[in-house]
Amino acid sequence: MANETIEISALKVNQQQNQKSSTVQEIERLQRNREERRAQQQEAKKQKEQMKSIDPGNPNWQFLTMIRDYQSQIDFRPLKISDQVNDNRICVCVRKRPLNRKEIMKKEIEVITIPNRDHLIVHQPQVKVDLTKYLENQKFRFDYTFDENTSNEMVYKFTAQPLVRTIFEQGFATCFAYGQTGSGKTHTMGGDFTGKTQVSKKFSTP
Repeated sequence: MANETIEISALKVNQQQNQKSSTVQEIERLQRNREERRAQQQEAKKQKEQMKSIDPGNPNWQFLTMIRDYQSQIDFRPLKISDQVNDNRICVCVRKRPLNRKEIMKKEIEVITIPNRDHLIVHQPQVKVDLTKYLENQKFRFDYTFDENTSNEMVYKFTAQPLVRTIFEQGFATCFAYGQTGSGKTHTMGGDFTGKTQVSKKFSTP
């Protein structure tokens, strides 16, 4: 009987110790999780401040960072003046205009990316119901895509010059530009501006 009492008492002590040990372990686990969350929050805050410093004062800095992250994964292969001109009966092209002075002053951001000679990507800023910001990246294909660094001479080579050849071969050709006001139609079709005076460039015909 005495032995049974001793064994029961020892069993209760072990159970209490195990229960205490599991409680302590749970408290320690919660504390570790809390410390990890704090560290993650501090790191996220640090990264946020670093991203804001990319373009300080720009209210669209989050979208700008998303676009730059997207662009960093692209293998850019823009159209070159030495590339071959396609022999198309109908040719549809798009030319990206850089931000003008007014848009830069308003802290607007570029939402168009030209990854290669025939594709264009539109980065559409979106906001969820919980105010989380994200991008919708829409890809479009054209016969040629000209980035903001493309010269009028290069645009001429791939668009109008083949039409001139057609005319000299007694064919019919039409070339027109369309787009919203201020998109650069007059600049592309008529030439560069010096102040308010447009200077039409003379290109060589074939």
